[in-house]
Amino acid sequence: MKWFKKEKAAAGHVMTKTDVLKNIIKNLDPKQDDVLEKAMNELTSGGLIETQEDGFSLMLTEKGADAL
Repeated sequence: MKWFKKEKAAAGHVMTKTDVLKNIIKNLDPKQDDVLEKAMNELTSGGLIETQEDGFSLMLTEKGADAL
């Protein structure tokens, strides 16, 4: 969510696969992998983001934009 806030994203804004790899995954150590998966599930189930068909890209929802 921090990335979306930094980008001043609105609902529908997409964090692409490249953005995810560059800003999240490359900065993780092995212990953080499980934490990331749990956080992504919580954000998705909470309706703040949606995962796109490629399985990597993330779209900010209206609820997520309101939460920023």
